[in-house]
Amino acid sequence: MTEIGADATRDCDICHLPMMPIGESAETVMLECANRHHLTVSLPSDPAARERVRNWIARRGAQLHAQHERWDAERDD
Repeated sequence: MTEIGADATRDCDICHLPMMPIGESAETVMLECANRHHLTVSLPSDPAARERVRNWIARRGAQLHAQHERWDAERDD
């Protein structure tokens, strides 16, 4: 059984902020909170839960991409 909740998050053991998925391997998920604490847990076996994990990771990647584009545009100005 995984330590991830139904929304693909869990509370940080250190600061109690929500931890969101930031990366995935074949069997594990890397979680990170706003304070940059990290935790690796088992990838959920439920296909719907795995999809929620992948959605969190994809959204984070899209946000980082948009931020880098803003930084590049600011540098070019």
